[in-house]
Amino acid sequence: MKTLDLIQEVYFNCDPDRLYEILMTSELHGIVTQSEVEISPEMNTEFKVYSGYISGKNILLEPGKLILQEWRAEEEHWPDYHYSTVQFKIESLDRGTHLTFIHKGIPESCFEAISNGWEEYYWHPIKNFIEINPIVT
Repeated sequence: MKTLDLIQEVYFNCDPDRLYEILMTSELHGIVTQSEVEISPEMNTEFKVYSGYISGKNILLEPGKLILQEWRAEEEHWPDYHYSTVQFKIESLDRGTHLTFIHKGIPESCFEAISNGWEEYYWHPIKNFIEINPIVT
């Protein structure tokens, strides 16, 4: 099976800890994705997002800095045995957060849908959530 890698860079108007919290807590992740989410900010724990459409395992976590996960989607052409890896590298930048997102090992037949999905189902909803729910310090 041929796979492709995806790199996306996104800026969020929040601090790194807030973005990490949104991605790694079931409550906030569920609000942002408007879906059923089971996720824990603990290493070596499994997660499910979008009512099981996305599943995987937390491999390496550095709060406010890094999330590394095994990841798979319930896509028609995504083999049951195949896990890709996702990396969220989170950095403070200009009173906000710069995310370097790397998704490796996406089956070629799923690449376009997955690539567009990160934008549509994650980055835009997270930005909207942050705009509506700012943290005032």
